[in-house]
Amino acid sequence: MQTHPTLIIGAGLTGLSCAYHLGHDYLLVEKEDEPGGIVRTRNRHGGFLCDGTGHWLHLRNPAMQALVNKLLPGQLVEHERKAMVHLRGVFTPYPFQANTYGLPREVVLDCLLGLLKARHPEDFGLAAPAAPPRNFRESVERLFGEGICKNFMAPYNEKLMAVKLEEISASYADRFIPRPSLEDVVKGTLGFSRESLGYNAKFVYPREGGISALPRALAKAIPVPPRYETTVTRVDVGKKTATLSTGESIRFRNLVNTMPLKNFVDIVTDAPARIRAAAAKLRATTVHYFDIGVRGPGDAASRHHWIYFPEPDYVFYRVGSYSAVHAGAAPPGCRSYYVEMSGGDAVGLLSRPDELKARVLADLKRARVLSAKDEVLFMELCNIPHAYVIYDEHYEPCRKEILDYLGGNGIQSGGRWGGWNYGGMEDALLEGLQAAQRSA
Repeated sequence: MQTHPTLIIGAGLTGLSCAYHLGHDYLLVEKEDEPGGIVRTRNRHGGFLCDGTGHWLHLRNPAMQALVNKLLPGQLVEHERKAMVHLRGVFTPYPFQANTYGLPREVVLDCLLGLLKARHPEDFGLAAPAAPPRNFRESVERLFGEGICKNFMAPYNEKLMAVKLEEISASYADRFIPRPSLEDVVKGTLGFSRESLGYNAKFVYPREGGISALPRALAKAIPVPPRYETTVTRVDVGKKTATLSTGESIRFRNLVNTMPLKNFVDIVTDAPARIRAAAAKLRATTVHYFDIGVRGPGDAASRHHWIYFPEPDYVFYRVGSYSAVHAGAAPPGCRSYYVEMSGGDAVGLLSRPDELKARVLADLKRARVLSAKDEVLFMELCNIPHAYVIYDEHYEPCRKEILDYLGGNGIQSGGRWGGWNYGGMEDALLEGLQAAQRSA
């Protein structure tokens, strides 16, 4: 039996960062034949670089900025977000709550009055809520008012999560939702757009190689490369042993897991019944998406970075363009897109892929993303399991019970899926650093 001080499961950004910061005495295993996990670029149909939906780097932590710049020296290009919301046949800049100009007057009035009532209830003869919000819908209504919630926040997030906002905890996605001032909202109703709101107003992206450039550079920088096409099939917490798909047995002192938390509990052979019961209550939504390559002139909305579609009569909730961010993501004269779906009509059409394709193309043309002159070169249907974890009533207590049990037995479970949370690429890198510090 081999012995390794630290066994790391998964060569996504968290696992790679952990190995990088440990620098020695680890075994890193990865089930795929290359690093990156979900942060991976596929070369489709002769020159279309597709990242598996949008992966844009938002670097705010100085240590992570330094790390990424060291790994990709001179390779990062900064972009200013070009994001829109499509509602009532109108495109308005993102974030919606600060950019309602151009929408039907009754929608603008509904949103503005709702916000004023939420921020200054006493001016409308209303009492301020005495108790904290019980769920995400109440939280959004108190932040932005009923109009903004009804017209955008509720339909968009319910389309994304495939559950009602009343099922989601009040603190869900707190740091990811822009909170404009009353002045910003009023200006936004009159056309004085404030587009630079929110955590993703600017982002960086590699000059070459797609988003895979980052995990590939990180994999090259670690002293012991990952063992690819290898999985961990069993973990015995009490004995601190693991079995690999190769049949090998590994003894470890520390284990850092980045595979989905629910799946990891499944392979822990001695997990108590209460831990299995807690894992069974964790929920997440699966995102289905099309990678699409087209040749042609496009239409009015064809070159935005991404567009939000809250209305139920569009089968997708968001459409993004790889090539709008990075022209090299598509061959000359072509464009590339990712079209994301998780609830509503999309679920019913998944078993009928030809109908789903036809519906997606029709909706893209109706939304003026594609034109009648565009030639569709390919459409590849893919999915991301556990794409967005659902912060329901079971989330906090069940997640805590599982992580406490694992932590008490020398096992860390982190990253977006291993930690069963909602975070970006910088968060994944940071969690890898923290896991290394605790394992050293």
